[in-house]
Amino acid sequence: MQRVLEKDNWKTALQNQKGVYLLTDISNGKKYVGSAYGENMIFGRWKAYVKTGHGGNVGLKHLTFDHIKQNFKYSILDIYKSTTDDQIIIDRESWWKEVLQSRQFGYNEN
Repeated sequence: MQRVLEKDNWKTALQNQKGVYLLTDISNGKKYVGSAYGENMIFGRWKAYVKTGHGGNVGLKHLTFDHIKQNFKYSILDIYKSTTDDQIIIDRESWWKEVLQSRQFGYNEN
């Protein structure tokens, strides 16, 4: 992930897009759905994962940084213009959590 975020074209694209993303733990199939609408949008959120592994998410904090680096794959589920209202992103994140059952069978705790 860090190599992708260091590329200027990806950085430019991701820091100007709000969205909903999916982290998949390939060791067990568990999923984590997150959203990005704050500073630097998707780029900012994913940069936090590169830095800490868990990005501040309670459901991921019990995993080791090495486990996350070795086993997590990142995907974008929905992408929105930077002018999209944040509540739309939040609502869509909740919808994806229900569809993918990431609260019951994944890492989402909210």
